[in-house]
Amino acid sequence: MLFAFRKPIFYLLLLIGISQLSSCNVYRQNVMFRTEGDVNADLLRASTAEAGRNYKIQPNDVLNIRIYTNKGEILVDPNNFLRQELTQTGNSGGRSVSSQQNNQKEQQEYTVLPNGEVKVPMIGFVPVQGLTVSQADSLFQSRFETYYRDTYVYSQVISRRVVVLGATGGRVVPLSNENINVVEVLALAGGIPENGKAQNIRLIRDVASGRPIVHVIDLSTIAGLQRASLKVQPNDVIYVEPVRRVFNESLRDVLTVVGALSNVLTSYIVIRNIIN
Repeated sequence: MLFAFRKPIFYLLLLIGISQLSSCNVYRQNVMFRTEGDVNADLLRASTAEAGRNYKIQPNDVLNIRIYTNKGEILVDPNNFLRQELTQTGNSGGRSVSSQQNNQKEQQEYTVLPNGEVKVPMIGFVPVQGLTVSQADSLFQSRFETYYRDTYVYSQVISRRVVVLGATGGRVVPLSNENINVVEVLALAGGIPENGKAQNIRLIRDVASGRPIVHVIDLSTIAGLQRASLKVQPNDVIYVEPVRRVFNESLRDVLTVVGALSNVLTSYIVIRNIIN
């Protein structure tokens, strides 16, 4: 009877061990764009958007700020109050851009002043330097709560910038002028890290079109360095492919498996000693 009791426990522990082993991470190389010419446009747009949300606002950035009330149902400014006040701000950091699409659509753009503040109608000067877009949205929302209920704010940085992805970890580099090349952007992003491939850098252009153009650059050669003098354009994406570290990744997976087996074996020994 004791043997009959041990048998189901053994199978139970075996099942637990299999479930733990199945949860172990399978080694996958951290490479986003593998082909020489084709790029997954959806993945690229998602990665670019995520990097943009983590970007920290700096002086001279241009912000597009949209304010909604009733949890996003109605655009604030039903009487064009913000637009009217905005046109009176002069050079204080605001400008209005109007477009016609069925009904008139107002998009409010604000420039971050050298002191790191942005002037927004009704709420005045707001310090945004060093904040991410999400943090700035929360700050704007708290200020507008004085005037509206259930305020929702959505803002974007629409000034000139380049997104650097891959081994660099995802950074947004603002363009201070029109003559910055790939090497300079990489330097502003912190250079190529140890886990980055200098021989496989990709300049990806026309991301929003859905059919991006890819330029492969090899910085490990003089010829590649000459090609890296290519001038970047606003909204370009530079991707630095990470180096494969097969041994480290494999060792990590092996240690995970060994740890799972050790847990199963320890549990089995403890239960066996209790039964005995």
